[in-house]
Amino acid sequence: MSLKIRIFPEHNYKGLHINGKTIRIALDPKKPITELLYPEFYDVKVTPYCKGHCPYCYQDSVEECHTSDILKKFQEFFGRFDLNQMPFQIAFGGGEPTSHPQFAELMKLSNDMGIVPNYTTNGMWVEEGPEKIHEILEVTKNICGGVAVSTHPHLEKYWRKATDAYLMHDIFTNLHVIISDKKSIDDFMKIYNEYSGRVKYFVLLPLSAQGRCEEAEIDWDYMVQALPE
Repeated sequence: MSLKIRIFPEHNYKGLHINGKTIRIALDPKKPITELLYPEFYDVKVTPYCKGHCPYCYQDSVEECHTSDILKKFQEFFGRFDLNQMPFQIAFGGGEPTSHPQFAELMKLSNDMGIVPNYTTNGMWVEEGPEKIHEILEVTKNICGGVAVSTHPHLEKYWRKATDAYLMHDIFTNLHVIISDKKSIDDFMKIYNEYSGRVKYFVLLPLSAQGRCEEAEIDWDYMVQALPE
């Protein structure tokens, strides 16, 4: 059993991270837990580099250069925390985090520091050579808590192949689906019907104007109608 504990009396907070799940307890049940100065979960951008060219990219990621010295920067930032301040987990993103040449090393460093690494991917790593593919699957299965696969329609051949590879290796896999109009909701239903019972969770992300993304209408009424459960 893997157990980590954090306690901040000044915030009326006790957190227990047990085998990948977090239980939060108010030390005084009559009072609320207040905002922590040292969060239990961080989002970390590995690189701005991405070959996906999503027209709605909220990060505005492009094919340029990778972030340099990521291991040093990561060590310097989280290395100043004591064990109680250290987060339980990190969600690594980008850009496309798996494209960084030091991606596997970063996952191992996070794990060595006692932080469970997770990451988001568009699945384009499946087109890399067999050595890179093996490296990603091995470090993900042995070290990472889970993976979020972005189901971009124009990258379908990549994310499907990546998702199937994760599931074949019994890796905790979530599918992230961007929704807006009727077509996107219908597309989600097809994905849901295909992968329901195989992936852990489906995460619906409403399209929002940020980065390269323009404002789009979300058909909430149709979504409620299409997703009665």
